[in-house]
Amino acid sequence: MGKHVIQFVVDLAREISSSEIIVVVGKCGPQVKKILGDSVRYAVQPLPRGTGYAVQKGLAVSRYPNILILSGDVPLLQKKTVQEMIEEHTAERAALTFLTCDFVNPQGYGRVVRDRKNKPVKIIEDSDASSAQKKIREINAGIYFVRRDLLRQALHKVDVNNRQGEYYLPDIVREILARREKVVGFKAAAENEIVGINTQLDLTYVRTLIKNRWFAELMKRGIRIEDPATTNIDLTVKLGDYVRIQPYTFLEGRTRIPNGQTVGPFVWIRDNRVLFTGSKAPKADLR
Repeated sequence: MGKHVIQFVVDLAREISSSEIIVVVGKCGPQVKKILGDSVRYAVQPLPRGTGYAVQKGLAVSRYPNILILSGDVPLLQKKTVQEMIEEHTAERAALTFLTCDFVNPQGYGRVVRDRKNKPVKIIEDSDASSAQKKIREINAGIYFVRRDLLRQALHKVDVNNRQGEYYLPDIVREILARREKVVGFKAAAENEIVGINTQLDLTYVRTLIKNRWFAELMKRGIRIEDPATTNIDLTVKLGDYVRIQPYTFLEGRTRIPNGQTVGPFVWIRDNRVLFTGSKAPKADLR
């Protein structure tokens, strides 16, 4: 949809007015920096030794007393959900609050283990979970809001005693609870918000959700999209009022469609340049 996955996450951090934004990069750091430029600060994780290790590197260059940790492959998370999680953290005077959600199919995600009082006890990764624990539907979304001092102390206690041989960030829940500090599991309402991208299938699924959300927004504005299934409009495209988009139309990049224009059918425009148009299709006036 014309936007890199990491940009969704960085934009979210900006929307909630983060005091600083630190992106932890690995071997593909130069590619990420090419996308984000100097708009953020960077920390380098030289080896892929787990999420806990990545956060250690990010923490080393951070400056503020409270840390919000976002996952770079979760682009659908909404500003409202993060704000409500932070508000709950403040109201509960918690040391750590992490985002959870009930999943219909929780396979692959860490499970949230709670006690009889419904308080979180620990997070167990899918690869380390017992058969009984794998039946738990509440999963860890990988989003945390935590006091910096406690985060540093907890990370020093995290080890690699697991099947992956990695430093798991979710283990900070266990470590902070061991210090008798308050930990809150804040449950998100919508499963779609915290879907992560691990496979090409995940990417296609998330893209469909983003497209549906974007097209709904455009149509509420009065844009007429006759056949969404055969149409693509990048998130970077600017559409004027009363625009009509006919089937098999592809609008990409920095394209602008003025007020009242009809585009399509069978038209492909990128950065205001017509790449293809069907022989009988009317050409839009892009002036």
